[in-house]
Amino acid sequence: MRNVMKFSTLVAGLLASTALANAADLIEPPVVELIPEVHTVHTGGWYLRGDLGYSHAKIEDVTFGQFDPITPSYTVSKFSKANLDETWSLQGGIGYQVTDYFRVDATLARYNNLSFDGRSSSSGSFACGLLSADDATVDTCSVSDDTSVSATTLMANAYVDLGNYSGITPYVGAGIGGAHIKWKDVDNDVSCDAAGNCLNGAGEDYNTFHDTKHSGQDGWRFAWALHAGASYDLTRNMKLDAGYSYTRIEGGDMFNFESGNTLSGTQGEHGDIEIHTVRAGVRWMID
Repeated sequence: MRNVMKFSTLVAGLLASTALANAADLIEPPVVELIPEVHTVHTGGWYLRGDLGYSHAKIEDVTFGQFDPITPSYTVSKFSKANLDETWSLQGGIGYQVTDYFRVDATLARYNNLSFDGRSSSSGSFACGLLSADDATVDTCSVSDDTSVSATTLMANAYVDLGNYSGITPYVGAGIGGAHIKWKDVDNDVSCDAAGNCLNGAGEDYNTFHDTKHSGQDGWRFAWALHAGASYDLTRNMKLDAGYSYTRIEGGDMFNFESGNTLSGTQGEHGDIEIHTVRAGVRWMID
């Protein structure tokens, strides 16, 4: 009997110790493992870009020089009409994403065969010759000028990205560089309006004899541009980019004297060329 009581006392002591240990575990606060904070450093990345655009151009202050062998003198007059048509454009480039909000790139763009439609007479029609021998009537003529111009721009651009909103990143930018302008030969077409007999004093027909062709000029000009648009994250490395660009190219020589003219120098000049382009393309992040 005494042994049974000792065993009961021992069991009771063990149970009491276990209960106290469990109570201590409940009172002791849990151990929290601290995970170190990770800071991501943006290192930037290279990208390639390609764009297809539709461009509308405008040309300013087209002038031409005429040599009068009777005076003799050289006079400069302004075209009464000078228009450039629309064209498609292609652009490619390479750039670097400096930070999440700033990037730079270099682009090469081609604007091909912008058609030029002009009128180098001071009015729609004018007295174009001497009194003809048979009807004593002064002939009136009009002059139309047709050619085309191509431009290749090489620009260094900088952009500010205005934040990413559900994958869409609006941006603004500006560029500076140069443009190579190449004019094709200018066809100068003199047409008689049939007020007289369309013959000059020597019996030569104004519709054929007085047509001329001027050699087109080419060369590099200063250029700058403004950009605005937005990109959309197609994948981690591919962005769809759409926007608008305004490009302004410095004016210069347009065409030379026709063959046989004794006066040297540039006969045709023009002011600045403005190009408005709506474009879309992709940017591929290399890194």
